[in-house]
Amino acid sequence: MEGRALFDPLVVTSPRSAFEPLGDRNFRLLWTGMLISQTGSWMQFTALGYLLDQLTKAPVYLGLLGLSQAIPRLLFAFIGGVAADRLDRRRVLLSTNLVLMGSAALLGVLAHAGRIQVWHILVIGAFNSFTQSFDVPARQSMIPTLVGEVHLMRAVSLSAMALNGSGVFGPSLGGVLIALTGVAGCFFVNALSYTAVLMALLRMKVPPQAVGGVSFRQDFQEGLSLLGRHRHLLAVLAVIGVLSFFGRPYIRLMPALAREVLHVGPQGLGVLQSAVALGAILAVFVVGTIGHVVPRGRVLLTTATVAGAMVVLVGFSPWFASSVVLLVLAGINQALAMASANTLLQTTVQPDQRGRVMGLYSMVNFGMFSLGTLPMGALAGVIGVGPALSLGGAAVIALTAGLALAMPVLRRL
Repeated sequence: MEGRALFDPLVVTSPRSAFEPLGDRNFRLLWTGMLISQTGSWMQFTALGYLLDQLTKAPVYLGLLGLSQAIPRLLFAFIGGVAADRLDRRRVLLSTNLVLMGSAALLGVLAHAGRIQVWHILVIGAFNSFTQSFDVPARQSMIPTLVGEVHLMRAVSLSAMALNGSGVFGPSLGGVLIALTGVAGCFFVNALSYTAVLMALLRMKVPPQAVGGVSFRQDFQEGLSLLGRHRHLLAVLAVIGVLSFFGRPYIRLMPALAREVLHVGPQGLGVLQSAVALGAILAVFVVGTIGHVVPRGRVLLTTATVAGAMVVLVGFSPWFASSVVLLVLAGINQALAMASANTLLQTTVQPDQRGRVMGLYSMVNFGMFSLGTLPMGALAGVIGVGPALSLGGAAVIALTAGLALAMPVLRRL
């Protein structure tokens, strides 16, 4: 069964079929809660970037924020994956979302009191990343238990739509709220938004999770050995690592791009960040129409390459309107690449190993994205934001092509 799942092509027949997983009550509850909660998270994301850029006027500090978030994810995401396979995933998610709610409230209090400083942003960003190291593997590995493997690709795409698509209106609302109330309003609204996902988790009826009787150390070692037994997992993670490190830091550097290159304020920044999220929504419809003859590995390689090309063009674009269009296209291809990789990883291993695989995925996906922001931010401070982004996109194209040649298994997945 594992071998057959590895080479099954993506089977989706129509745009309407992309929404079939929402027919499951548990997944619908989780998805709705994530949509509301992530709207608040995008508002906080916009507010943090804007606040840090205003406090420092230096892109390198946006890179430092990325580094502060990368280190906990790189260190603890796999441990979070082990925990997702050993503990009740719903209880893990209840705990992590309560902690993140408190963190957002603390940011709001500090900002409202006028006491927030750069080090507060960096420390709280690192703490949130540590918490999400346990949240993401538990959430991602829960999805197949709700919808089954047949609908997994569609469910993953819909999850990306909730996580990123909420950014269509989240950043825009954040920009408006910053203009009206200051950044503190975004932080307080984000804290309130976590009640949606908490209520959804409490209402879900999830079957008891089977947990093995081996030790934590044995689970940890077994998770690492998966990379040796399934070499294509390493190939998929390598592509995601390249895309995340070189091709996605523009998301974190968007405040500097808005201010230095496109000369727009917080509302314009909200529109730019919304454009990427709109792409994630449109990607759901692409999943619903893509031909069944297209293997997931080929989807991954193609969309990663196109995403890199869009980032190159964003770096060259001096116009706001064209940048918005390019960011939508970048968002579509990034979402497709992530959904393809996520599905390939989860359908290869056994259900009780999915938490650990998603821990590795989270470590590479978010960890490399945040880690890449520091050198990209430093480079932007030397040669400018636009040229730095274009170099990053060019690196994605070149390295993805190199991986396709060095790891031919990617083209057959």
